[in-house]
Amino acid sequence: MRPIFIGITLLLLLVITGCQSNNIEEVVNEHNDIQNLEGLNRFVENVNNQNEAEINYVQYGVEGQRGVRTLTFNGELINVSHSVDGKFIEEYECKDIIVETEEEVKKYILSQCTGNFNGDFELLSVPNKDN
Repeated sequence: MRPIFIGITLLLLLVITGCQSNNIEEVVNEHNDIQNLEGLNRFVENVNNQNEAEINYVQYGVEGQRGVRTLTFNGELINVSHSVDGKFIEEYECKDIIVETEEEVKKYILSQCTGNFNGDFELLSVPNKDN
């Protein structure tokens, strides 16, 4: 009886573990209504401290399209994979993510990117609340 109990317990653990969702933090930009900006700030801090990190930046289009940029930092480069409504669009790597604070706006910029996109890419700009 005991081996059956152990087997059932292990099977349940496998099922539960397999059903858990991927716990990648998300920042959502729904027509400039930003949710979880703190998550993006943590990602920037991890990059600055050269700690591996991953985050999804989700942005909705005017017709409801769901664009997702998955940013993965491996300790050296930020890999960006971009999809819209689940369809792959492009992939590129960036050397850094910088935050520029101007008088009224804070900008999150992926810098020195190469691949399907070359140059600097403004990921997000938000009103500067320190103003």
